[in-house]
Amino acid sequence: MQNSESTIPVIRGPEFVVIIAASTGGPQALAQILPRIPVTFPGAIIVVQHMRNGFTRVLGEMFNQVCNLPVHEPVDGQALQQSRILMAPCSSRLSLSPTDFDFPAWRVILEDIADLPDARNSKIDSTMTSISTAFGKKTIGVLLSGIGTDGCQGLKAIYSAGGRTIAQDSNSSVVFDLPSSAIEAGVVHEVLPLWSIADRIIELAKEVAGDAVAA
Repeated sequence: MQNSESTIPVIRGPEFVVIIAASTGGPQALAQILPRIPVTFPGAIIVVQHMRNGFTRVLGEMFNQVCNLPVHEPVDGQALQQSRILMAPCSSRLSLSPTDFDFPAWRVILEDIADLPDARNSKIDSTMTSISTAFGKKTIGVLLSGIGTDGCQGLKAIYSAGGRTIAQDSNSSVVFDLPSSAIEAGVVHEVLPLWSIADRIIELAKEVAGDAVAA
């Protein structure tokens, strides 16, 4: 008789976090990145996409059909797990909060900002900053196509914490505002064409995971 304990799935917290953010042109860019992340990916991926209310849930459901990892909108208070892609809800500001347990060590906090325009316009910055505070050098920040400057301060926080930062290049961006603001601020380690970003995330993940084990 098979040991019933062997059939219980092991739930683990992430070794690191990848935060990918975008605005205009983001869904098309994400479609070239997220499906290429392997099922064995040991980190958590958090996506912040500026969209109208309700559309991130639809986007998450669409990606869940084509990605190797589960994709969904998180709920307030849920455990942060490895090998998951979380699509931050349109009208919420996502952050991480520590717990008193080994697992979950971190939980997701969602703050309703539907009626707070300034907060909605800086949700990338606030999420990136929260993740960099939680995971420090075990954070990978990626800023994709989009309008505005949201994400510049967020990548600065990741950069300052010793994490790695990537921005999509001009030629492959629908709108270059988001990446260019961070590039001009000097907080981007690598400027890459869209087609190479997924591979680079996977490469950096191996390096970051190795650092985590060594630490």
